[in-house]
Amino acid sequence: MATRYRSSVKRVLIRSTESPGESEKVNYAPITLFPSSVPRNSLEQLTSLQLHFNKMMHMVSQDLEFLQTCLRNLNKVDNFNKRLWDIAQLVTKEGITQPVSLGMFRNDYMMDMKHVTPDDPDVDPKKSTSAPECVQMKQVEFNTIATGSAGLISNVDKVHRYSLTMAGKQFTDSQIPVNKPAYGMAMGLVEAWKVYGNKSACVLFVVMEPELNTLDQRRLDLEIFQCDKSVPLKYVTFKRITESGNLRAGDQALLIDGCEVAVVYYRTGYSPKHYCSEKYWDTRLMMERSKAIKCPSVQCQLAGTKKVQQELCRPGAVERFIDDPEVAHQIRETFVNQFSLDLDEEGDEAVNAVFTNPQNYVLKSSREGGGNNKYGADIKSLLSGIKDSEERAKYILMERITPWPQSTYLVKSGHEVSLKHVVTEIGIFGVYLGTKDMELYNSVPGHVLRTKTADSDEGGLMVGQSYLDSPFHID
Repeated sequence: MATRYRSSVKRVLIRSTESPGESEKVNYAPITLFPSSVPRNSLEQLTSLQLHFNKMMHMVSQDLEFLQTCLRNLNKVDNFNKRLWDIAQLVTKEGITQPVSLGMFRNDYMMDMKHVTPDDPDVDPKKSTSAPECVQMKQVEFNTIATGSAGLISNVDKVHRYSLTMAGKQFTDSQIPVNKPAYGMAMGLVEAWKVYGNKSACVLFVVMEPELNTLDQRRLDLEIFQCDKSVPLKYVTFKRITESGNLRAGDQALLIDGCEVAVVYYRTGYSPKHYCSEKYWDTRLMMERSKAIKCPSVQCQLAGTKKVQQELCRPGAVERFIDDPEVAHQIRETFVNQFSLDLDEEGDEAVNAVFTNPQNYVLKSSREGGGNNKYGADIKSLLSGIKDSEERAKYILMERITPWPQSTYLVKSGHEVSLKHVVTEIGIFGVYLGTKDMELYNSVPGHVLRTKTADSDEGGLMVGQSYLDSPFHID
């Protein structure tokens, strides 16, 4: 069984962090041995709702007045966010060259049990092995740039069907849903390429150097080939674009080594460390000025900041973008309470609340990429030094989710297989292509589950804390 199991997972691979630049050195991606239980109705509802989330977040990105209101205090103290905002303002003032933008999203949730009470005779939240009725899907964050794992996760359902069969477990095909998010995300890139309208223009993957997530990206490459074999692709770094990129006079076409670019797909650019040279900021501005379709545009990247997520929780914010009251209500039902930490009376109240009960909250910065959140005593320690400073506007405060605990075996290269108490984060992928006034493409390609030990606060796959997982439907 061990040999056949290894054969099943060898398509779920990731580069070694010890030798990230050596393509031949790869490991199996961390994975759970068996799938995690997820209420069928809950996953179906999230999938259906994602179409509305896609449109809402696209509309948020098109509303610079709303973004300015959300980000005005953050921009005073966060130079990285301010640089992005300055680019958004400049390209808007000059006139948007390309009105079409592409969003490839991941909307992350956890199965919350906060409302389970200790005297509930049917449910012990620490020992439960079946989903209690009170489990609710609560949003963790909405990702608008470099949303990863679609390629890696696209084989995990097959691995879990195999491992359950080898373990003698009975299940139906519908209990482990087929999941092909890489194909759906690739379709988004192909649709954008078609809208651009030049068959010789390429889809540009903007990547890091070295790039740990190459194999995840290469799966999208393969799926683009399956969708349309004629789509040209190029992989480049910021350094390479800076050296060989330019805008064609007359129509602002982006050229890389003389090749016209139809779609710029960012798998980097979400962290200050990705702009290690001032020239890279000039490069980002050049790409935003171009007529290439951006994924995401700088405005869409800004829409994914935690500050915008917190502001969307305010009364009337969702309704600004969603006309249907029932849909707006369903979106709001996924939110937990979030609080501004701006230097004002509202922010003071939030600081006092977290000092009283720090265990009830998560402190989030505007940074992406994992490892940026603070919990418990660490929140008090950080805020104690900036509680009277505008610096606290770099953060937002989020009510802590109490996730439904389960048990599973965790498989990771170089580690013994072990049975652990775990919690699971569910990501729903979304693709949206459109202008300010027109929807051209809207889809939900699939999902990803990332499972971590119950005592782990951080959960990013690339920071080594999460394991790829798939849902086992329960009714």
